[in-house]
Amino acid sequence: MAREEPLQRESGAPTPNSLDLGLVGSMAGNVILPSKSPVIHVDEKGLEEVRQALQACTDLGLAGDAINKASFPLPTLHVVLDEARRQVHEGQGFAIIRGIGLSNSAQDNTNMFLGLASYIGDVRGAQDKQGSMLTHVTASKTWTVPPELRHGIHTNTGLAWHNDMGTDMIALHIRSLAEEGGNTFVAASWTIYRELMTSYPQVLELLCEPCWPIQVSGNPPRHIVAPLVQVHNNRVYLSVDPGRLGLHPVTAKAGLGSSIPSLTTSHLQALETLSELATRHRLMLDTKPGDMLFINNWALIHARDSYKDPKDGPGRHLVRLWLRDSEFGWDVPESMRVPWEAAFGSNGDGYPTGITHRKYPLVPSHDYKPPKYTAGSAAFVLDDSDDVNGEGTEPSKST
Repeated sequence: MAREEPLQRESGAPTPNSLDLGLVGSMAGNVILPSKSPVIHVDEKGLEEVRQALQACTDLGLAGDAINKASFPLPTLHVVLDEARRQVHEGQGFAIIRGIGLSNSAQDNTNMFLGLASYIGDVRGAQDKQGSMLTHVTASKTWTVPPELRHGIHTNTGLAWHNDMGTDMIALHIRSLAEEGGNTFVAASWTIYRELMTSYPQVLELLCEPCWPIQVSGNPPRHIVAPLVQVHNNRVYLSVDPGRLGLHPVTAKAGLGSSIPSLTTSHLQALETLSELATRHRLMLDTKPGDMLFINNWALIHARDSYKDPKDGPGRHLVRLWLRDSEFGWDVPESMRVPWEAAFGSNGDGYPTGITHRKYPLVPSHDYKPPKYTAGSAAFVLDDSDDVNGEGTEPSKST
């Protein structure tokens, strides 16, 4: 149940940067979405370069961490990918790359994804404390665990507006799509901020206040208190995942969340307003099997509608990376560093404390091991011993 009294800022917590109202109409560095979903097409010459790089990796037995720009050379295609990188960080906030196609080999598909993605973001973030670098976003037909016991991304239900808290970029490789639904939508933080400023200033003030309880992983789960919206270096950052905010019902039922405060009625109303504005300004992304999608996770919030898989065939299957670009990556505000350091480490090198092995599962786990606690629409893992892919303690084939 929501509390009526407002949450208080933590003692000594900094007040978020304020935006100069005179700059509202002309702030450089913020993302404004286009009216439709543009696609970057790879030509035959670029495709041949990908094939040659892939063959070289196969011949040398390279996989996982060994796949990078140096080991996956693209002599001319890199120019196209560099423009995509700029679009993600300084343009429309996302890029869709089409024309690479898919292989019958899960290893080849993974190597291609890792190779091209390294040109958009050269640092990969860990997606759980077990060192999972790839996440399979799917609801596999082999799984017998009820959907309500799985992570949100491992069901066919819709996902509310959220960011993958803790990463600069989200990279998605579209392996296959649903029969109906399963569309990905994005909305610009900057556009939402402007409307909040002009029409809902009290909501904006609350979203910028460092008084939101955000669950972070641990044994047992713990929380920090931080803002959901931050203006930093004249850019608007949004970092929100409804499943991580306040006392989650699962941990409350387990008796592990006594120290985590629940959200107030005002907070719930603010989240509702945020969702309504994101829906009002949303853009549906046009993706097809084989596409690679890159999203600026600070500049864009995203959502997914529910879907229905075909009776025959694999159904909707995306593979996710968390990325940061060491050159163009946005500076991370201090107020949003805790989830980010959990993925990228305190110095941003992609090696968080406590992770000794980085794994790249090639396929979804055959037997889904339900996590101790499910929370977060981006499959946030509450307990350190849980795995974001539902592998449990027995890892599937990986690189």
